[in-house]
Amino acid sequence: MASDPSAATPDEGRWLEGVGRILANLGFDLVEPDRTGSDDTSHLLVSLPAKPTLQHFDPETIDYWTSDGLRGHAARLDRETRFPVAADFAWGRVTLTDRLNVKNEFLSFGGALRAQLAADATVLADFSSHAPILRWSGHSQSTDPLASEVGAFFARIKVPIDFVPGAEGLVSKAAPRTLYCAFIQFVRERLTQAHALREANRWLTDWNSRESQRMEAVAHDHWRAAEELRRQLGAIEAIARE
Repeated sequence: MASDPSAATPDEGRWLEGVGRILANLGFDLVEPDRTGSDDTSHLLVSLPAKPTLQHFDPETIDYWTSDGLRGHAARLDRETRFPVAADFAWGRVTLTDRLNVKNEFLSFGGALRAQLAADATVLADFSSHAPILRWSGHSQSTDPLASEVGAFFARIKVPIDFVPGAEGLVSKAAPRTLYCAFIQFVRERLTQAHALREANRWLTDWNSRESQRMEAVAHDHWRAAEELRRQLGAIEAIARE
């Protein structure tokens, strides 16, 4: 378990206080960025209480993915984890599970994980990302309208990962914003190729147009890196089919 939380540095103390205040009456909260400011970071904040509060969804475990740069690995954070934690997490699913095996799930393009033990023995965790974190399914939340599209994108890139050596490493090394740009490009390609899909999903078409312009402007390097990543994955798939 962790060392005495009272020994936390001033920065850790401020972080614990801020996250603890947000989660005082919640088991988790998805804090999305305020696009009117300069910050473009999403935060999935989670509280693992020392004992269930019985007042809201009380997570006991957090399952997510990490990467060693070559392959992805399943990881878990719970009360037996050694704290503090400061590490990266990989693209894919983040699952919160309570004592009754009830789940709330999210999809992420990866980011940074920070977790610490508070003075009252509550574990506070922050999954932060410079790309969106999306509500996928669960007991205590609605589904984000883009979640199914992100799920389709992840399924698409798993094809070369599952069958071609080296493909997983290419994806694992991509920054979260690069993967997010690749997702936007993937949706744009689907919409371009399918007139019926464009007509049936005007909201998706409008969103894709706006977000393509925004990300190409504010994250130009990631946009170009995403184009190269998709080109390389396409070439790998073509070789695999030969």
